[in-house]
This record gives sequence, structure tokens and C-alpha cells, in this order.
Amino acid sequence: MSRIYIAGMISLLSALCPTPSSALEFNDGKVQVHGFASQGIVSSTDNNFYGDSSHNISFDFREIGINASYRPRPDLQFSAQIINLDAGDVSENGLLLDYALVDYTISSTEDRQFGIRLGRVKNPFGLYTTTRDVAFTRPSIVLPQSIYFDKARSLALSSDGVGFYLNKESNFGSINFDLVVGNANVDRGSEATFLRADLPGSMQSEKPSRLMRIMYITPNDRLRIAFTAANIDLEYDARSYEFDPNLAVHLDPKIISAQYSNEKWELTAEYSQMKSSITRSFFPNFNNVIEGYYIQGSYQLTPALQAVVRYDASFNNKSDHSGKKLSAETGLPAHVFFAKDWMVGLRYDVTPTFMVRGEWHHIDGTGWLSTLDNNSDPGAMERRWDMLMLMGSWRF
Repeated sequence: MSRIYIAGMISLLSALCPTPSSALEFNDGKVQVHGFASQGIVSSTDNNFYGDSSHNISFDFREIGINASYRPRPDLQFSAQIINLDAGDVSENGLLLDYALVDYTISSTEDRQFGIRLGRVKNPFGLYTTTRDVAFTRPSIVLPQSIYFDKARSLALSSDGVGFYLNKESNFGSINFDLVVGNANVDRGSEATFLRADLPGSMQSEKPSRLMRIMYITPNDRLRIAFTAANIDLEYDARSYEFDPNLAVHLDPKIISAQYSNEKWELTAEYSQMKSSITRSFFPNFNNVIEGYYIQGSYQLTPALQAVVRYDASFNNKSDHSGKKLSAETGLPAHVFFAKDWMVGLRYDVTPTFMVRGEWHHIDGTGWLSTLDNNSDPGAMERRWDMLMLMGSWRF
């Protein structure tokens, strides 16, 4: 599918949908179908992000998806989403099954709801993971990489297993509790994050992962506070003994999230610590605490125009923000182990179904860049770099 064709299709669809558009509905509303398409443009200095963005303008940033749900009765729903994602060399080729699940409400009263989800279940990770695929629901073109690292997107997005949820409402607000137990989905981007290369073997989730989130929402829905915790175990199948055949990764992330919304402005912050341990046969074991946080503000300048500003920081070692200790241990440049990003952006809703965005990033460090986009050579990356991103998005 050519770049011109995709950009043209988005423009055509926006022209055909100048008024609010609901989902396609069938069988008296029991079946609903939604879709979305986004085309991004990336230009950066020195380093590549989503394709060859440092030497050319990269068009290798594309999201096309469709999701459907079927509710045969009030307490039972079937849902699935298929997406075609192009994110430079980091993304997998072809169609991806983001989620496919059955949702059964075991018990429901006026102020309480308890249920179970089975299948490929979306992970309730932080504030944005469950809705990160649709550009209209994101606060920016790319989410804060300190929490929602795109180079390992599938790992945080969904799990193959079971999820339980409990929602309780009262005069003091609502409490939402989610628990997911299942095998994490690992793609080539996730593998390269830990191995720093796309090697012949594959990384897999051999043991069930566990993820829990509890969220409090005030009665007026202005304040949201959440805590997320997870345990993820991965193993590498080398397929040959040229690379470590017994490599295993354990991740233990914890996230504190807060968001306050008013009529025209919104303030969001999240803080994460993730214990990371890598067990190896041929090299010393590696234990670390990865730290990340961001603070973000948005303001509605007009009903159709929104401005956003964010500071986003991540460090591969909580006690080594400069990266010098890790550099001495690994021989890699210090800037590989941190990233500090200032971002400013604008969003303009051309119609309720078509949106354009632009944002500028000034970054110190290369911690969230993938080696797949940068020729597997961290030494060739530049510490300080800038990036301009543009995107057009359509939905129905």
C-alpha cells in the first residue's frame, strides 16, 4: 500500500464524514464495528525513529485497524481487534491480533459489577495502554516513552489468559480493580529491547505473567489515581548455541498514575520503577531498577484546537541517571541508558472524525530508541537530537 494512497484515503474519508459518526451497527445494535486509520510523518536529526527519519522524511508510521463487538445478551460480549501497524523496522509485518476475548459479567447491581474476560485480554497498564491504539484517545502522537515504550509495544498491550474486574461505585467515587493472568505477547521489538539485536532465536513467555491495576475516580470524574503492578517472565530460545541458550528475563514494574481534568485543561503525571533481572549462562547476571516518569499538561485553546506540553524522563538505572556506571560495565555509550524528552504539540479536530496533529521533541539521550531502526549500533547514535512528527487520523 503506497504512502500516497494511504494519505489520499484518509483525506477522502474525512471529507465523506464531516459530521459525528457512530459505529456501524447490526442486529438491533448487538453488533458494532469501529475502525481507524492514521498516517504519520517523522523527521529527526542524527537518529532514526520509525524508519529512516534522520536521512529522509520517514512515512513508515502507519496504523490501520478495525474492531468489532457482539453482545448477544446484556451480561455477555465478544470483542476483537485486528491492526496493521507500520512502525519502521520495529513492528511486525502483516496483520496483528491486538485482542480477542469473551467478557462475561458474573454479577451486576446498581453500584457494583464483577466479571471475567477470557482470550487475548488487554492489559490495564497505566492510564493509556487499553486505548493506546486509537490516535484520538492518545494525548499525543506517541505516548510518553518512559512508561509506554513503543519498542516493546506488544509486551505491555495484551496477554493470552484470563482477566477479572470489579467496579464499585459510591457517593465518594468509584473504585475499579483489574487483574490479568496469562502469557505475555512478545514481538521482535521486545526481543531486540533485551538482546539489542534481532537474533535467530525467539523470546517467549513461558510462565504466566500477572498484572494488577486499581484505580480511584472522584464522583465528578475530574481526578483519577491509579496503581499498577506486574510480574513478567521471559525466556530466550536460541535455536543454536552461538548465543546464550539459557537467557531469561524477569520484569517487575510498578506505576503510580494521577490525572486531573477541568473544562479546558488537564494535568497528568505517572511514575514507574521496574526491577529488571537478566539471567545468563555465558555472562554475569544483570540486576537493575529502571526508573521513568513524566508530567504533561494540555489546554483547549478553542473547541477544535488543543495544545500539549510534556517532560518525559527514563533511566535504565535508578541510581545512575548519567549512565556512566552502566557504560563502564557494558562498553556502550552512556547516553544509551537514559532519555530526557521535552515535547510541545498541537491537535486540531478538522471534523469529529478526522484529526491532524503536530509535535516537536527535543531529546537528550537515546534510551528509548530501538537498535532495529538504528542498524544495531548504539555507538553510532547521537546523544542530543530533535524530532518533528506530523499525523493525520480518521475513525468511524
